[in-house]
Parts: sequence; C-alpha cells; structure tokens
Amino acid sequence: MHVLLRSVIVGALMLAVALPMGARAADERSGASMPTCAAGDPVVWLNTKSNVYHLSGDKYYGKTKIGKFICASAAKAAGAHPVGASAHRPRTSTGASPAPESTF
Repeated sequence: MHVLLRSVIVGALMLAVALPMGARAADERSGASMPTCAAGDPVVWLNTKSNVYHLSGDKYYGKTKIGKFICASAAKAAGAHPVGASAHRPRTSTGASPAPESTF
C-alpha cells in the first residue's frame, strides 16, 4: 500500500511539472504571448514571414514556425491579410493580370 501511494504521488508530481513546462516550451518556440485587444477586435496569429493572419479555429492558428499573436486591427494596419485573401493584384477571368491603364 505504501509503495502504491508513493507511486501515485510521484506520478502526480511529474504530471504537475510536465504540463506547464510543455506549455512554456510552445510559447518560447514561437515567442508568443497573448495581447489584450478591444472588444470586437479578435486576437489573430500573424505569420510574420508570409504576412498572413489566421483566426482562432484555423488550422495554422498559433502553429506556424515564425509568427506572433496580435490584434486583427494591428495586423491589418501592418499590411497583413487574412488567410485565403491574396496580397497580389486581382486576376482577370483568363488568369492574366490586368493591363496597366493608359495615360494618353
């Protein structure tokens, strides 16, 4: 009985230490911390390499190698765009970029 009780206590202590360490390791890897944003301005994950931001629930929210948590308004102000939106000029129905306007 004494050995069983000691095993349970040791196991509980190991689990209590391991869980917070795992959470810290993920934060340290990404250098991420949660900002406080205004109501209606969600916290997004900004991939700082691609300048694309991901909303909570997205597959890559908080998971890209390079990025940070930021308010959506700050991401937009920095020129970032939501996942799925193109940062490039719109294409025509043929797939070609539109021709520049003439100045004549």
